[in-house]
Amino acid sequence: MDDSQPVFIQIIRMIEDDIIAGVYKADDLIVSTTQIAKIQSVNPTTAVKAVSKLTDAGVLYKRRGIGMCVAPGAREAIIGRRRESFLSQTLPDFLSEARTLGITGADLLTLIQQQERKNHD
Repeated sequence: MDDSQPVFIQIIRMIEDDIIAGVYKADDLIVSTTQIAKIQSVNPTTAVKAVSKLTDAGVLYKRRGIGMCVAPGAREAIIGRRRESFLSQTLPDFLSEARTLGITGADLLTLIQQQERKNHD
């Protein structure tokens, strides 16, 4: 956990990242809010808030007497929402900052390709 975002948002992101990565699949039981609180050293209420937000968003659902599970279609929904956010918010901000710094589109393409090669090595 860091101070860049509220802790409950960081927990949401961690659970969503695990769903995207396939750690949790549809109908899988996720760790309990008590376990989240212990592992992340946060207030249990914060863990409950994160799980509640994911439930409200349709990413998780409660299986009575068992715990919280990943909703069918959650992975695709998360990816779709994040992709939309990236394309509508992150990318325009990124390009605007690049222009401000005098970095051309061609420079960006070269830098992205170089980074991709590093990531694959």
